[in-house]
Amino acid sequence: MRDRYDSEPTNRPPRQRAYTGETIVMRRARVAAPPVQRSVWQRIRRALMLTGVLLAALIALLYWQFAAAVAPLIVADARPFPPLNPPGTAMNVLLIGVDERPDHPEEGVRSDTLIVVRLDTIGRRISLLSIPRDTRVDVRDIGPTKINVAYGYGYAAARELYGEKTMPAQGGMALAAETVGQFLDLPIHYTAQINFDGFARVIDALGGVTIDVPRRIVDDAYPTPDFGTVRVEFEPGPQRMDGARALIYARTRHADSDFGRAERQQQVIRAVIEELRARGPIGAALLLPSLGRALDGAFATTLPLSRPDMLLGMGWIATGLDPAAIGQYRIAPDTAPNFREIGSDILWDPAEVRKVVRDFLATPGVETEDARIQVLNGAGVTGLARRVSGELESAGFTVVPAADAPRSDVPRTVVYDVTGKPATARRLAALLNAEIRRGPPDGVSPTVDIIVVLGRDQVK
Repeated sequence: MRDRYDSEPTNRPPRQRAYTGETIVMRRARVAAPPVQRSVWQRIRRALMLTGVLLAALIALLYWQFAAAVAPLIVADARPFPPLNPPGTAMNVLLIGVDERPDHPEEGVRSDTLIVVRLDTIGRRISLLSIPRDTRVDVRDIGPTKINVAYGYGYAAARELYGEKTMPAQGGMALAAETVGQFLDLPIHYTAQINFDGFARVIDALGGVTIDVPRRIVDDAYPTPDFGTVRVEFEPGPQRMDGARALIYARTRHADSDFGRAERQQQVIRAVIEELRARGPIGAALLLPSLGRALDGAFATTLPLSRPDMLLGMGWIATGLDPAAIGQYRIAPDTAPNFREIGSDILWDPAEVRKVVRDFLATPGVETEDARIQVLNGAGVTGLARRVSGELESAGFTVVPAADAPRSDVPRTVVYDVTGKPATARRLAALLNAEIRRGPPDGVSPTVDIIVVLGRDQVK
């Protein structure tokens, strides 16, 4: 029989064994390690959470600043049943350039410019469609008249047309949107208007814009605010313009026509977009206060700019937009040739207008643009234009007979996008290693969509 003071048996279960000093140290080491690791990850998580909170606060601050800046610019749509625009879908915005002279109220208010701006969130692109102000349409209560009469009548009869609480600008925008929508058979989801002073102030707030003037412009009868005229001139080539100069460039028309003016207006809009995009999101956000001051009293829109989904959609477009790919369309003799003139009014062929609208709505592509191209020899080498024309035709382009350019010493090939065919122009520029310019080359009367002026760089 074992004495109770005898040593414990050595075969007892492990859990009953006494730990040696070495075992205790190892166990403590194993137990102590996880808290150290946990404390490191806790610090990282706290830092990430703090960064997220600060970022959210910054976004909220920027959003609040933007919402406060645009709130005075947003007005209610006076139309009883404006077209629906579900979040995330493309929208059509009628941009109205308003000619108003506060010092001369007897002159009334009229729309000087009508451009439909299509904002495509999914495709991340913008397209512009200009409508000549002398276009004859049916205006409610008036009948057949110029399309720019719609804004002026809606402005003057806002309460009669849309209710006692309707302000004149709301009435003008509403009737213009109704009239343009009926003419184009296109839903106009929102409207925006800006007067000439506001247009110039926006460009000044940007520090000016860069415009590549395609040809020399001389207007001996440019109208002045005091109902006089003045001579204005623009030399060809890239140049920096302030607000006053860009406004003159966008409004002058006596050197060519109202159709040339529509092209210049789109060119200035694209230059403004390029200027904003070049500044990046932060730079554009920092411009908001000055842009808000520039637009105060000169701009109004039914576009819900402060709505989060609208803001995100427009930001999504802006971050992926290539300004050179902005679609530029217009109703003009080169896009709708079967028109009739009734006095100073223009009556367009409805089928041709629908074709322009289809192009405006389509995704830009070489196939959908169906551009006609002419190659001009600017290198002074016999047969060069014919050879390149044949190569382009073999590549699937629609090419008309080649000809000589006004100059024979052109150093580098240039692709002139005359009527707004950006996809075709970009593909030609890539094939020929050429630069792209908007409008026709100086000294050439265009009869096609794109003109290629070959330079010495094409001589092999």
